[in-house]
Order: sequence, then C-alpha cells, then structure tokens
Amino acid sequence: MKTIPDEADLSKTHTIKARELILSPHSRNGDHHEKQPTQITSKWAHPKNNEENPMPSQADDILPGQRGAQMSDVCNGNFSPGQVSEEINLNSSEEISHQDSNANRSKNRVSKKVSAVQKLKSEHTRMSVQAIVPLITAKSQSKLEIVRAIWFWLCHNVEYDVDGFLGLSQKIHMPEQVLQTRRAVCSGYAHLCCEMCREAGLSSVEIPGFSRGPCARGGRQCQQQKSSHMWNAVQLEGQWWLLDACWGAGTVDTESRLFVPRHDDFFFLTDPEHFIETHWPEDPTWQLLQPPISREDFEQRVFKTSEFFRLQLCLLSPNTSLLRTAHGEASVTLGSTHPTEFTYQLSKLQGTVTREDVGTAHGMMTVSENSVTIKVIPPAKGLYDLMIFARHADSLDPYNWVCSYQILCLEPHSGEALPENPFHFWGLHQKVRDFGIEESSYKGELLVAPQGTLLLTLRTSRPLLASYELVNKDLDSTLSKKCLAAQAEDRKLSCHVLCPFQGYYRLSVFVKDLGGTSFRNTANFLIHCLGPVNQNELFPLGLSMHCGSGISSSGCGLSNPSHSDPIITTKMGKCNITFHARADIEVTASLSKDKVTNTEYPLERYVLVTHLKSKISVCIVLPEPGVYKVGLFGRNKDHKEFVHICDYIVRCSSELCWPPFPKVYSLWRRGCVLLEPRTGLLQEHSWVRFRVKVPKAHRAVVLGEEKTVLQLNPSSVWEGEVFSGAEGMRLRLAASFSPHCSSMEVLLEFEVGRGPPASTGRSG
Repeated sequence: MKTIPDEADLSKTHTIKARELILSPHSRNGDHHEKQPTQITSKWAHPKNNEENPMPSQADDILPGQRGAQMSDVCNGNFSPGQVSEEINLNSSEEISHQDSNANRSKNRVSKKVSAVQKLKSEHTRMSVQAIVPLITAKSQSKLEIVRAIWFWLCHNVEYDVDGFLGLSQKIHMPEQVLQTRRAVCSGYAHLCCEMCREAGLSSVEIPGFSRGPCARGGRQCQQQKSSHMWNAVQLEGQWWLLDACWGAGTVDTESRLFVPRHDDFFFLTDPEHFIETHWPEDPTWQLLQPPISREDFEQRVFKTSEFFRLQLCLLSPNTSLLRTAHGEASVTLGSTHPTEFTYQLSKLQGTVTREDVGTAHGMMTVSENSVTIKVIPPAKGLYDLMIFARHADSLDPYNWVCSYQILCLEPHSGEALPENPFHFWGLHQKVRDFGIEESSYKGELLVAPQGTLLLTLRTSRPLLASYELVNKDLDSTLSKKCLAAQAEDRKLSCHVLCPFQGYYRLSVFVKDLGGTSFRNTANFLIHCLGPVNQNELFPLGLSMHCGSGISSSGCGLSNPSHSDPIITTKMGKCNITFHARADIEVTASLSKDKVTNTEYPLERYVLVTHLKSKISVCIVLPEPGVYKVGLFGRNKDHKEFVHICDYIVRCSSELCWPPFPKVYSLWRRGCVLLEPRTGLLQEHSWVRFRVKVPKAHRAVVLGEEKTVLQLNPSSVWEGEVFSGAEGMRLRLAASFSPHCSSMEVLLEFEVGRGPPASTGRSG
C-alpha cells in the first residue's frame, strides 16, 4: 500500500495546469485503460522450483510501500466495491526471455489474453475461496489468465485496512476475515492471493520483506530488523513471477486515514530489476536476480515510481538517493528513449512530514531530445526533497511523478538567486525543431553579457514570428519592453537585448507560424549581466515584433533595404533609409522619442518620404541627441488605410540640431521630389531657389508675400527664385493638376525665421 503525504503541502508547492497538483505514478504510457494489453517483459526461474513456502504475518509494522503522493486524478480503471461483474480482455503476445549466471532460459511466448470478472455482487461477500475462485476464473483459458483474474479481483474488491494499520482495530490478514470484510493489510492481500492461486491449481508463495518510498532517506531503514511488507510470487510455465496486489489496489492518505482505490497494473508480474527498486525480500533468492542486491544497496537507491519505468526513463547520474551539495549545488541527469517533458519541485524538509516549497528560482532544468539535467541551488543549509515529474512530449495530460532525491545542503550558494521561470526548463525546448527552429547562436545554459548587450539569433526552417520576455528582479514590465528589439526574417529570428541592471535575467522566446493563433514557449535563456547599460540608452517604447527589414517588409512589397539591421547609429544626426518598392505601394513614416526636450516643432516634421518610380526614400533629420523610433506604414491601391510595416531604432550622438522639413500635405505623393530647399525653415529676407518635381502638374507656384510662378525645365523640374519675406511668413508650394481649372492645391508649407541661410541649413 502506498501513502500520500499532506495533499495541501503538495498543492501549494507545485503548479501544474491552473495550479492543481495531481500526483500519480500509475498510468502506463500516459493514460492506462484496463482494456489495453499488459506486456510481460521477462521471465525468471527460481532455484526453489515449486516449493511452497507459507510465511508468517509479521509484515505490517509500517505502512506498506510508503510510496508518497500520487500524481493523477484519474483512478486508471478503478471501480467501487460491489460493482457488478464486468469482463475485461487484455490481448498481447510477446516473446520474453531472461538469462542469469546460474541457468539458461529458453525463449517462449506467453499469451496474455485475459478475461477477468472484476466484481462480485455484494451478496457474495461471505463466499469462501473455494466458491469465489471458480466464479472469477470461469472464462480463463490459461494459467496466466487465471492469475490475471485473481489479481484483478483482489485489486478491485479488497480495500486496505487503514484502521488496522493505525492500531485502531485488530489487523485483518486471515483470508476468511479478508473475504468477509473486504479489507486487509498487506499480509492479508498476500495470504488471500496465495490461497486463491493454490485453489486454482497455481504454485504461489508469500514473500516477506521491506518496502521503501521517497521518505526513506539513504540508509535510514537499515536499522529496522522486522519485515515491513509482504507480497507474492507465482509460477507460470516453470518460471517465477512477482506481484503485489496490495500496492496494485490503491493508495492510503494517512492524513485523512482513507484508502484511495487506484489500480496500478505495474505491480503485476513486474520485471525483477524494476521490482527490486521498492521491494527487498528477506530471502535474497526471491529477488530473482543474479547477483542479488544487498539491503544497503536497496536502501541507497533512488526512489522511482512505476511511471518512471512506463515512460522508459533511466538514471544517468547519480544513482544514489541522497546527494550532498558541492559549492552549494547538486545536479541530477535522467535519460529517455523518446521525447519527454519534465518538471520538478524542490521542497525543504522540516522533520519527517512537513515540507516547504522553495520555488523554481533555486533550480535550473535543461532538456534535450533524450535527457534532462536538473541543477539545484538550495537557498539555505538543510535537507531538501527533489521530486521529478514527467509526461510524453506530445501529451496534454498532467505530469506524473517519476522519481525523488534527497539533497543535503552543507553550505548554501552565496550568489544571487536565479530569476523565476514558470516554464520549468532552461535552454531550447526539446521539440524545438518541430517548432521550426534549427539552431541557436548560444548553445550553453548561461549567456554572459559583459557590457550589458547581447544579440540572440535563431536559425529557422520556415518563416516564424517571435515574441520575447525579459525578466529580472529589478526590472518592471514597462522598462523590460525598452530592453528588447526583435527582428523576424525569412529564415532567421533575432533579438537585441539590453540589460540595465547587473545580475541574472531570464529571456524567454515564444514562436508561432505565420497565421498561427498562439505563441509557444520555445526557449528560456539565463543571462548574466556583468556591466549594465545606461538606462538613457535603452530602446524606445512601442517597438513591434518587426524591427528592421524582414518578413513584414517583404510581404508589403519592399525589397533591397539600405539597412537590414534594425539599429541605425548616426554621428551626423541624420540618415536615409531606402527600399525598392512595387509600383502600387505607398509608404508613410513616423518619428518618436520617449523624452523630447526640443519641442518647437513636432517630430513628424523631421521625416520626409520620397516616392520614386521603383524606390522609396525615408529621409530622417534629428533635432537633438538620443534614441528614436522610426515607424514605417504602407498601403496599396486595394486598401485605403495604412498598415504597420516595420520599425527602426536610430541612435543619435550628434549635438547638431537640424531644422525640420517643410510641412507635407496629402497631395504630395508618389513621384513628388523636393530638390531645393531641403529644409522647412527659410532665412528671412533672402532669395531661395526652389526646384521640385510634381508629376502631372500643369502649373506650380510659391505663395508668399508675392506669388512666384515656377517654370518647367526640360528635366521636368519646376524651378524658380523666391523671396522669403519677413520673419513669421509662411511660403506654400501649390500646383494645379487640370488645364481647365484655376484652383491650386497646396503641397508643402515653409516657415520664415532667423535661421541660417537655406544653402547652409539644409536638413538632408
């Protein structure tokens, strides 16, 4: 029988699926149904052959198994006592063989087609063994089917005698008492199983010994001399097999003193190499192993649940249950034969029962396709319990508890605690290739940023979109958004990271396919910043997931960018971004800065977009030093509204204060080019040369104190000399687009001030 620690303690120490911790090591291959085939993995001959060996009932001094919490809210095929008869068929045929140093075993096939009557009606509770066995084995056609039927009946019709174990009543262990009360301690299960097998003509023995669970710290039970548990062995076709109906029937919640029916088929004809992990017989020959395992070795082993073997896991290192930290750390590594997802819970033990969850900030789990490594960094001296959970990588079921370690921290780590990681693993997800990621620029578990900056790149097998999250103990959500600049290209994802504080950061990556509905956590990187960046140098707020050229710009018809990288650095205070563009694409741009000190003109006046035949130019001049965001927006002939294309980050270290461009009106569109003057602020009382291209215009003028008519030269450029006038004057460039209409449309507006002459104050 298996015990469940305080369920309240467990529920508050581990969060899985809406913070509901459900513990079970039961279901085979994830979710076991009784109609699935039961596989026999090996067979063993026992040197005692057919010897019958009834054992004394001394095996109930401690709760059998002490298996700890179970991790499933599904009873995995359990039925309440008194349920009507139900037939279960299990079909399998598997070649099984085993060879040890004492004898050669021949290969044979054992059919496991079983028809078992699980329940007898409630009025049959006083029937004898001689009456019950024929009823439950009536449809059995082989010895294997007979023992299978007996096993099922015991597991589903007998409850564990909790009161007897706790000393509140006399222990029930005699077969007649068990049949009458339908309750038993472990020896009662074993006695009745043995008697029923013999009644059915099978050779069976009772095996006293010791059981262990996660509460058994290394060597702790070695002082105990009296047996604590009892189970059975049955002989089939000349080979001995191990089974434990007590542990197969369910668990015991010692806190509420209740038996929890929960069938576990793992303990039926169990592989001896797996059975020895939790059952050590007084007589070593009943281990069915050569050489046998010593009692001390048994007590030192890592505790494994049945789910550990169902998931086909293995221990890579270490193989002892009690670990001691070195430099404040301890690590364990598990292997898997197929993609498996893992998580863990680290708790500090207070006495023998009480536990306190210390959180994921004191552990670091890295996974690969076939292994997992968990590094534990306890926060203080003491004894800790490390519970590891797992499930198939493609499963949506709750995680199942697979094994446990005890960790003794002799001296805690003196460094900073790791940031919380709700995604449980560090590094790349083990199914990262399925998500479309081929390679990462960083392979290790720790990324070091000596100067507070880092560039993460992920090579992809297909176009993907990515979102990022940066977490640090001193970093709030608003400031965190100013630390990331993401770029999504056709076969590459990039993220520029800035760290404004010294210490550890978690950078989480989420990806989805184009058109996908939700992002999936793909990687979690641990970053150690040695020298933080100045907070005034962080990225501007409001950056999209499309910074620089990439999937979005190419999808909008823009190609051959002058700047593919999202970050542009200028020492002159100005820059020019160009793209080749389809003929039907129209682009506009915005300029923003988190903190602006020069507020004389709106920032939109410092960007001028020019559309040429097959090219788009975005000219940017900056009024002051700092970090700016340039947003590009576009539309085509089928859409009236502009949509976002991408963002650029412009870092300006120049102290030059460029004047703004002229104010642009809506009719300044494709093909319009401002050649002179390239500034919107004109010197007062000066002559200014105007040269512009305005396609399809029939007339162009500059309106100020006087109207100046511009002339069209052979190069299709409207040009002329214009007198600026007094300070405060506004000059407007206007054009007429119909030979039959005298009205003029304003295209650009200039201001007259005390600035430098237009020839020396050009913006770009």
